[in-house]
Amino acid sequence: MGSIRIWSEAVSASEIAARLGITADRQFERGSLMSPRNPASARRKSSVWIRQSGLSNNSDLADHVRALLGLMGGCREELARLSVDCEMDLFLGFSSGNGQGGCVLPADLVADVAALGLDIVLDLHPPAAPENC
Repeated sequence: MGSIRIWSEAVSASEIAARLGITADRQFERGSLMSPRNPASARRKSSVWIRQSGLSNNSDLADHVRALLGLMGGCREELARLSVDCEMDLFLGFSSGNGQGGCVLPADLVADVAALGLDIVLDLHPPAAPENC
């Protein structure tokens, strides 16, 4: 899976969406409940804007990155302006059924991510332990 995440204590999620001209798949405003079903839950310290690649979780990570770069490619200048008050990253999740595997992110693709000012976060999920252990 792949997504772009932008969060800020100063800029609202709705303002991030408006400035980028891209609707979030998920967004949360600063001060909103972490768990809306639990009125006693903690409140968010930052606004969060998340846009997913739209690809299947079985797609290659490089394809997720390409899809997200295609979506965000025209936003380079606005991302630079947002970076003053926002944290931003390209979030990639990876798991395999047997604990083995990997991916290649070509250098030109990584350079394109860097040109947008995005950090890359790899979220690795090991396989679940067998129930008989």
